[in-house]
Amino acid sequence: MRVVQAFRFELDPNGAQRVALARHVGAARFAYNWGLARCLEAIERGEPIPSALRLHKEWNIWKRENAPGWVEVSKCAPQEAFRDLERAFRNGRQGRAGRPRFQRKK
Repeated sequence: MRVVQAFRFELDPNGAQRVALARHVGAARFAYNWGLARCLEAIERGEPIPSALRLHKEWNIWKRENAPGWVEVSKCAPQEAFRDLERAFRNGRQGRAGRPRFQRKK
């Protein structure tokens, strides 16, 4: 006989943690949209789509000049967003999904 057991956990963040989570999610969405704009510009110019690593390097340069307050946000937020974007373009090329779209706050 096989026994399967599951656990369910619920997050219950306090006020400061809610703000930190919202900041992380907003940073990831902004970085994804920023990277998608760069990728679409590259496609229009006939250049190859930049990789997640290339986007992250460009992001760090842009971030220092235009958004110095983003030091508070973890570097993982934009990194994962760029990896997700790269995966979205790969899935689109392989016919598993359509073209990536800009993310909006829902």
